[in-house]
Amino acid sequence: MHEALRLVPALFRFLGQDVVRARGTYFAVVLGTVACVQLLLAFHAPGAGLEGLATIYTLTLWVIAAPLCRSWLEEDIRLGYAALWLQQPLTTVGFYLGRLLALVGWSVVSAAAVSLACLPALAIAGGSLWETASMLVGAGWIPTLLVVLSFLGSALGARNSGLFAYGTLFAGFALPGFADALWLGPAYEILEVVFPPCWAAVDAVRLLGAGAVGAGLAALHPLLLYMLACGTLALLLALNVLARLTRSE
Repeated sequence: MHEALRLVPALFRFLGQDVVRARGTYFAVVLGTVACVQLLLAFHAPGAGLEGLATIYTLTLWVIAAPLCRSWLEEDIRLGYAALWLQQPLTTVGFYLGRLLALVGWSVVSAAAVSLACLPALAIAGGSLWETASMLVGAGWIPTLLVVLSFLGSALGARNSGLFAYGTLFAGFALPGFADALWLGPAYEILEVVFPPCWAAVDAVRLLGAGAVGAGLAALHPLLLYMLACGTLALLLALNVLARLTRSE
């Protein structure tokens, strides 16, 4: 753990250069577009209210996380990058835990940037403090979960781990409706474990909007546990990177 924490600042800077700075135009366009659209909606379509702004905010969180959802472990193996850091006095778990923490850090920064871009429109829309906070907290976890799922997908060997992450998160949102439309029987309980518990965010938004801050934050714990479980599984699978690198050669 100490090794991973020591690596986080360097890996955070590396990701800033490799992902954020290299795609600065992408991030600028996304943030500028959402800010303008939100302001136009707040000024010219006030009837849409906070619900319309929340929908755009949530969709933007899906978009802003895309550059961070790369097949990091798969690229290390397929392109031989792992052979570079293997020459350093690093452990496999320490290195990849540091990278995962750095990715999570950038996912939090991206969610905060989207939130700041949307705040002027939210203020104009006249939403209460609790309504605004519930929207930001209730959806702000999306980039972090996408990053963790993408990291897990790459550890599983997916060449397009971003598609794996987005598909898994979409399935988490769609599962309750799918279960209502089609009887799944015992398989539903298995799918509830496999896919993200997105229903927890709905409960959190409802509780936060009602002013129950403690209960609203506590309602998010299934999502936090799911992220922790996915991250732990990804790190366990990363232990096999050395063997996979040897086979690829």
